[in-house]
Amino acid sequence: MEEKKEKGNFWLTVATFIVNKRKAIYVLFFIAIIYSVVSVNKVSVNQDITKYLPADSETNRGLNLMEEQFLTYGSARVMVSNITYTDAQKLVDELEAVKGVKEVAFDDSEDHYTGTNALYDITFSGEEEEQISKDAMNAVRETLADYDTYVSTEVGAEEETSKALAKDMNLILVLAVIIIVAVLLLSTKAYMEIPVLLITFGVAAILNKGTNYWLGTISSVTDSIAVVLQLALAIDYAIILCDRFMEEHETMDAESAVKVALSKAIPEISASSLTTISGMVAMMFMQFRLGYDMGIVLVKAIIFSLVSVFLLMPGILLLFAKGIDNSHHRCYVPNITFAGKLANKTKYIIPPLFVLVLVFAFLKSNGCEYIYDTSSVESAKKSESKIAQEKIEGAFGTSNQLVVMVPRGNYEAEEKTLKEIEKLDYVDSALGLANVSINDDYVLTDKISPRDFSELADLDIEIVRLLYVAYAYNQEQYGPVF
Repeated sequence: MEEKKEKGNFWLTVATFIVNKRKAIYVLFFIAIIYSVVSVNKVSVNQDITKYLPADSETNRGLNLMEEQFLTYGSARVMVSNITYTDAQKLVDELEAVKGVKEVAFDDSEDHYTGTNALYDITFSGEEEEQISKDAMNAVRETLADYDTYVSTEVGAEEETSKALAKDMNLILVLAVIIIVAVLLLSTKAYMEIPVLLITFGVAAILNKGTNYWLGTISSVTDSIAVVLQLALAIDYAIILCDRFMEEHETMDAESAVKVALSKAIPEISASSLTTISGMVAMMFMQFRLGYDMGIVLVKAIIFSLVSVFLLMPGILLLFAKGIDNSHHRCYVPNITFAGKLANKTKYIIPPLFVLVLVFAFLKSNGCEYIYDTSSVESAKKSESKIAQEKIEGAFGTSNQLVVMVPRGNYEAEEKTLKEIEKLDYVDSALGLANVSINDDYVLTDKISPRDFSELADLDIEIVRLLYVAYAYNQEQYGPVF
């Protein structure tokens, strides 16, 4: 008993210190809020989720190898509807004249023109994330502004997706706050408790969002959903302290009630937060490093929520104490004791049923299908890019490309592999150096003699021999030179 008393006195001493020094704490929080507001715009947000793949994953190694060995140009599929083939052909010259456009593929085949729809496969001069490609894409949109146009492209898509996600999450945050306020209006004992809770959470959210600057770079996903998750995970801490205060305030003055409530709430809330923090820490051990990114931001969010509840909220409660006293109302939550009575009466029925449901759920869980492509997710509200993608696929079919890298040099094996791939039922076409036709007789990787090449290129044989010697010398193949 003596040990418990000492612990109680310790937390009461801590609570008394916090309440007595509340004015200094106000100043510290004000400085921290200013710093966080200024730092929010300095937070570096990464739009490319593939950067969080494990270093040893096959996908990551493939992407890194592609970046090292190849230059992957940005591209776009642009469909123009309600246009004749003649007018569509004329647009090719206009599109090719756009600065930053490298190539425009269009012909009279069904792959590019069907019904009254024309499809242009546009290749840009830079990679997807380069500004030259983004500027060219914008210029293409302007060029086709007077036409019924649908654009499917990855150029600038990450930024568009990030903005759409952030917009949706802001809407979700507003809806969540409205729902929480509605619930609090029904469940709290005084109306002025609500601004206390919202201020406490708002400060914690601002501090967490601003201090993301310390982490260097965070993902766009984390940046968008962190506030909503922080609200879901940490709003209970403020509610617990507020309820404690209301209970103690029934027999004590406001300041004494805050001190006693805080001394009781600190160990309770701290213990409760450990389970949440441990879950977030577990996320940080995911191989997919997006889990680490989200985990560390949310751990920080919970810590700032605790700091705001333990240090700032006691002072806010005292500031609003008179308002709380003057805004008491009856609790509108109905009495639900019948649920407990029902649980007691069915205690021998519900557990066995629960076990059966658990077994059924476990067996069915293995048959659950997952979608790994976000573009395949059906939603009630579709983005402009999603609508364009569906329109293009409806007219010209789906185009899924797979890049396979093989060691260079063995072109005979490459040609054989390409032929085998083309035989597959689900493959429309396969393209590699070993099957790029020069004419009816040769492909790009065929070995031909100087005499054959001179006839093919219509060049003098002596000039061709000099070209062969220069190539051999450049490749350090001195035997053929001599």
